[in-house]
Amino acid sequence: MGKGSSSTPDASREKMRAVRKVKQLTVWVESAHGGLARIGKALAEAKVNIVAFSAHGAGPDGTVRLVLNNTDRARKALEKLGVRITEEEVLRVTMPDKPGRLAKMGARLAAVKINIEYAYTSLPRDPRHADLVLGVSDVTGAAKALRDF
Repeated sequence: MGKGSSSTPDASREKMRAVRKVKQLTVWVESAHGGLARIGKALAEAKVNIVAFSAHGAGPDGTVRLVLNNTDRARKALEKLGVRITEEEVLRVTMPDKPGRLAKMGARLAAVKINIEYAYTSLPRDPRHADLVLGVSDVTGAAKALRDF
């Protein structure tokens, strides 16, 4: 691993595997005009690429979940905005884009009593595949359950 990295690799450093653990930053922003633009601008100025993201508003605040090509640089850039940021480990699952794959994945996790707390998509590296980001109740257990998925 390179300088400034932790035990969980950034998404851009991962080899193509069906299931891998990646870092996600969650940013809480005021639900107001321009919130997402401020985040995007800060990341662009830091030369950080967004690999996957999801944004949801709930009352006066919204959350933006981000998988990035350089989590450490992104965190530094976003901290300058004065927003609340947390870092989580999530799964990035690449699977063939075929009917029934989501059901199979969900059944495997249910069989080992792991909850999917949230999910969103990413751009697949291969157009014949779907790429999902999963926030789950047990990242290590889910990775093991989906190991040969």
